[in-house]
Amino acid sequence: MKTAWYVQRLRAMSAGEIAHRVAERLGRLNEAAKLRKIARKAWDGTFTDYPKLPWRERVPPELRKQLAVDAEKLMRGEWELFGWKNVEVGAPPCWHRDATLGVVIDPDTPSRKLDHRHLEHDADVRAIWEINRWSEMTRMAMHSALNGDVHAIRVSQLWLEDWCDRNTPSHGINWTSPLEAALRLMNFCWFDALVRGCNDPELARRQDELTARIVPVHAWWIWQRKSFGSSANNHLIGELSALVMAITRWPALARMICPAQRVWKLLEREILLQFAPDGGNKEQALHYHLFAWDMAWHAGMAADGLSGAVLERLCEAAQFFVDVTEAPESWDFGDSDDAQVLPLALKRSTAAAEFRGWLLGKPEGTALRFWLGESPKGVRSAMRNKWLVHAESGQAIWRDARWTVRADASPLGLGSMAAHGHLDALHVSLWFEQHALVIDPGTGAYYGHPALRTLLAAWEAHNGPVPVSGRQTPERVGAFLWMKHHAVPELEVSHDICVMSFACEGQHVQRAVHAAQGYVEICDEVGTKASHVVTWQLAPGWRIEQQRKNGFVCTHDESAPVHGTLNGDDIEAWEIVEREASPHFRELVASQAVKVTFKGTLTTIWRKTG
Repeated sequence: MKTAWYVQRLRAMSAGEIAHRVAERLGRLNEAAKLRKIARKAWDGTFTDYPKLPWRERVPPELRKQLAVDAEKLMRGEWELFGWKNVEVGAPPCWHRDATLGVVIDPDTPSRKLDHRHLEHDADVRAIWEINRWSEMTRMAMHSALNGDVHAIRVSQLWLEDWCDRNTPSHGINWTSPLEAALRLMNFCWFDALVRGCNDPELARRQDELTARIVPVHAWWIWQRKSFGSSANNHLIGELSALVMAITRWPALARMICPAQRVWKLLEREILLQFAPDGGNKEQALHYHLFAWDMAWHAGMAADGLSGAVLERLCEAAQFFVDVTEAPESWDFGDSDDAQVLPLALKRSTAAAEFRGWLLGKPEGTALRFWLGESPKGVRSAMRNKWLVHAESGQAIWRDARWTVRADASPLGLGSMAAHGHLDALHVSLWFEQHALVIDPGTGAYYGHPALRTLLAAWEAHNGPVPVSGRQTPERVGAFLWMKHHAVPELEVSHDICVMSFACEGQHVQRAVHAAQGYVEICDEVGTKASHVVTWQLAPGWRIEQQRKNGFVCTHDESAPVHGTLNGDDIEAWEIVEREASPHFRELVASQAVKVTFKGTLTTIWRKTG
């Protein structure tokens, strides 16, 4: 498997990228010595006032209270991974342990000898990295700064000292990804500002020592190992964003790397490359859309660079997020690992809804408004009872007071790898009375459960028409590597009907979606030669009961029932089946689905019962 993966990975690279990677690999041989030299060198820790902290007097009472609750749990070693998974990580945490499995990875192994894609005992590196991004220490420092409890900051400093003692640069799993180092550095920028804001001489002295141990080696390593070529996706945005923020905070880094404005110019280029003119992120993964946008926005504020074309693109990206996200039950398309950049939301579990509220100027965004200030200008709620189309990104959305419809006619993903894309062309998601009804089933996991990852990203996991015999392309040959990408679907809205179509492996399928105030009608046309399957997977919490020969009713404890009707000249069979869904990274739940086998035309009508 590993040999086959490397062969396919090379096929996704250009000749120039292959040469660059060979040189970079050779450079790693003496990387440890260079890092030791940087660590020994005298450090000018002079800092600026970035990031600017808000006035304590303006803190929302609910934020103050939530920070106190969170800090108490964190200091006991009770952490919440991915916004939902409660685990005991220790106090201080065991930095090399997959807390969901109890597997510890040797911290003394040189990083270049570790393959983070294949860890022993099925450990998932993402679960280890989750506790090493330092957002919990930033959260504890926020509590100290706003509630006057300096004990939490003292504990955080002790834990960061412990991290430095147990994570020698270029050794262990936490020095295998420059994006992970970048997330640590972004959080440390804020942590440093929060500590200095306490005006405590002893805290400041210890912080000077921590800064000298952390900042130079992290910044140099990120700059040397930043992503490039076919890997230059949201990782590169994160790495460049961290460098902009760090150089702005500690200007002496410019002598080691380069001025912040030069890094910002590189980042500007990536923002314009990775976000389409209509605002959609080309990775075709809604969670990573917000993740990349958040990092870029922080860097833009640091560099005072939010103007011109890049500001316009980021505003379009903010509008896209508002348009296609439904809160609070979002069920994103594409990959999601529930990552956060900085712990600025009131609650991590509601971060997407809070970002949407902040962008729209609503009360749900109060905590983010306190930390970040005003949101980008011009972002607004979409018009109701009308299709809103982001044609280049392949998304169409329709809303009224009761229904939300999201139709997906997107390309597979970004670049030759399409790392975070799913086989979701022609998929339709439905929300009824703010409850998710018909869903995209989520991501599951990355390296720790590859079979689940493959299952939830497959054609059969989505509700676009699929031949009974299946499809062989695109082909997944690694956790983040697709080969033989499908053609870009066509999307148009005509007479208030959204029509999507595409051809794959010689078969043409079309889906037309008509939404009105009382119902949603979805018509699939696949021809008469081959039987196809459509699987309407419902969100957990909905129950399906057959009602008459061609109908079913969906019930929910917190919603009015929804009736489904199946019409078609050649419906061969339909049944209610059990499926798996992943509402959060590493979380798996059961849900029900209606599986329909047919030829020719299938029309499915969803309406409120009665």
